[in-house]
Amino acid sequence: MCLQAADGPGSQIRKSTAVPSVPVLQSVASGPAYQRRLNTCKAELQQLVQQKREQCSAERMAKQMMESAEWESRPPPPGWHPKGLLVAHLHEHKAAVNRIRVSDEHSIFATASNDGTVKVWDSQKMEGKTTTTRSVLTYSRIGGHVKTLTFCQGSHYLAVASDNGSIQLLAVEANKPPKSPKVQPFQTRSLDLQEDGCAVDIHHFNSGAQSVLAYATVNGSLVGWDLRSNSNAWTLRHDLRLGLITSFTVDMHQCWLCLGTSSGTMACWDMRFQLPISNHSHPARARIRRLLMHPLYQSSVIAAVQGNNEVSMWDMETGDRKFTLWASSAPPLSEMQPSPHSVHGIYCSPADGNPLLLTAGSDMRIRFWDLAYPERSYIVAGGANDSLHCPSVLYSRKIIEGTEVVQVHTNQSISQSVSQSINQSVNQSINQSINQSINQSINQS
Repeated sequence: MCLQAADGPGSQIRKSTAVPSVPVLQSVASGPAYQRRLNTCKAELQQLVQQKREQCSAERMAKQMMESAEWESRPPPPGWHPKGLLVAHLHEHKAAVNRIRVSDEHSIFATASNDGTVKVWDSQKMEGKTTTTRSVLTYSRIGGHVKTLTFCQGSHYLAVASDNGSIQLLAVEANKPPKSPKVQPFQTRSLDLQEDGCAVDIHHFNSGAQSVLAYATVNGSLVGWDLRSNSNAWTLRHDLRLGLITSFTVDMHQCWLCLGTSSGTMACWDMRFQLPISNHSHPARARIRRLLMHPLYQSSVIAAVQGNNEVSMWDMETGDRKFTLWASSAPPLSEMQPSPHSVHGIYCSPADGNPLLLTAGSDMRIRFWDLAYPERSYIVAGGANDSLHCPSVLYSRKIIEGTEVVQVHTNQSISQSVSQSINQSVNQSINQSINQSINQSINQS
């Protein structure tokens, strides 16, 4: 009976009248609403496209500005060479100075020290225009040992980091730096010393849409702190089996970064996808002291390592050590006879298309390196134990295991090598004469 009722003519009439009535009523009722929703979606889509276009143009403009800046806002003029003249003696810090940073336009520079203070200095006062060389700003409210600092690109905001886990952003006026130490931090972040550890190195860069302060911590965290939104733009986790992070550097176009570790590993990260790219290690597993991006070769980094005052250029795509500066009496690229001295500070600039390098380290000497013509390199300022004049040195270039090595030879090492060669030749002649006399006596007998 149910089947008959379902198949009867009455049911067919009900079906024929019910089925077409629903879309007609819905189309009539929802037509204007649907049109309104469609117009709203179109407007939102156009707004989103416009925002993305503005963001893309801002990022493109920022990259063009960075490319036109050629690594720095004010590189040295063509043909510039440091003269090594002492213009000022700054002695306000009461403990070791850990880092020196210069603003983009070179009007001021800042120093960080273990005495817990950050001092800002006026560069014009170092040019002999005034008789005083005191700092124009002293900030001491961060606490602990101030290990690193950096200027934010295109501004006079100064980011400082202490070993107590504090990272602070200070505002320093360009023309009239405050003379009072009562400076309030613009932004502050406190790291968990148990989970993250303190910051060991910091860098700042503008990506157009974001103003990122990147910092690396002892426990292997690499964090990009967006100063505009006061949130993390990205977070990377370094594998501590490769060693503790000692230094890192960011690509000029912010596409990748490279970090160095205490066990001699250089690890690369893709900043666009936040993924590790490659790892390359120093043959002697020597500690990485400082890292810099090469100003001309986009896939190369310049690394200063522990021992022998070694500074090398590494191709991070292949892992090859292309170029090495060796300011040591030990055999070049040797691993068994290390010198205790290391380079702790590097400055590199593509002056006139030929990269120049300034290094300073534990041997208390500041060296100028002409990478295109190594024979033009020289010692800018000698150490405290050197004589009044800088020691005369010679530079030799050779290829060792596919690496171009520039070695420094002092007068002492040259005299030692000459005396060794003389002794070897004398010993050879004596041995030859003795052998000849013995052979003659044997033949006569």
